[in-house]
Amino acid sequence: MRPVGSPFELERRRCLAVQRVLEEYSTLEAAEFLGVTPRSVQRWLAAFRRNGIHDLVAQPVPGRPPKLTVTQEKVVRRWLADSPLEFGFATELWTCRRLAQLIEQEWNVSFHPDYLGVWLRQRGFSPQKPRRRARERSDRAVAHWLAVDWPRIKRKARRRHASLWFLDESGLLMAPLLRRSWSPRGKPPVSEAKAGHREKVSVAAALWLTPARDRLGLAFQTLVNAYYNNEAVADFVEAAITGLRGPVIVLWDRGNMHRGPPLRELVGALAGRLEFEPMPAHAPELMPVEQLWTWLKYSRLCNLAPASAAELDYLALRELEAIRYDQERLRSFLHGSKLPPFATLLS
Repeated sequence: MRPVGSPFELERRRCLAVQRVLEEYSTLEAAEFLGVTPRSVQRWLAAFRRNGIHDLVAQPVPGRPPKLTVTQEKVVRRWLADSPLEFGFATELWTCRRLAQLIEQEWNVSFHPDYLGVWLRQRGFSPQKPRRRARERSDRAVAHWLAVDWPRIKRKARRRHASLWFLDESGLLMAPLLRRSWSPRGKPPVSEAKAGHREKVSVAAALWLTPARDRLGLAFQTLVNAYYNNEAVADFVEAAITGLRGPVIVLWDRGNMHRGPPLRELVGALAGRLEFEPMPAHAPELMPVEQLWTWLKYSRLCNLAPASAAELDYLALRELEAIRYDQERLRSFLHGSKLPPFATLLS
């Protein structure tokens, strides 16, 4: 029976056995060193003396021929890069059963779905959860903002010696975001959440950079059983920048709560000290505060089933207060976004 190992490993083992014998070790000592039988060492030594190192080369053992040719495998890979809708399926979901059906239709080659899963993993594929993306998103607009608007905003902030604020809002619901938790096999844990209610907590947060771009700050506010409209956002911005010196430039998305008379009045009342800059539409990967929401919801408050909105509000504020001055954590939110990094905050 062919010993276990790749052709390269088998060849290395044989050459090492011959080398040990040539170094005046006994056949038994060489065999014990390599974990093989003395008979194998004798056979390799005889082959080496007969025809040199060429007779020690391990020949690959042919196995079952592949079901698909190299060209057909490339076609399957291209299929998986396209949408299943293009092949007549009803949803955007690639499964082993669907792929096996497509392969059989195309080349009359049968794959069992279970084996096809192993086949795909051997070629670098794995089942993955799709990322949500808005149909209205424009990659061209995002690229233009990064190439033109973002450098302009940074130049303006340096010229005015202004703080840069990244501001966003989110909501926390009573029903917890569930993640896998260790439990006895066959007995999944039960999360008892409050049902039949409309309670929630709205959160606004701003991650801001000092004018010297050497330190980050965090401002936040919650509303229990309410939501952020333009009036609430204006109140939060006004309260957040109170006590700060110098101009402030706020970057946020293009939501309706970020426009309207209350915000225009606030800009006028601050006499040019406050400016708003819109970020590209449907580009949450550029907003550092989105990283804060991910940390809060999926790390700190996951599997939490609060008894009331007041309890949820208390726990959210406690988590946010704990990291308000944590520079390492705040930098991770900034660097976790796709926003080009600031050189002074790379460490």
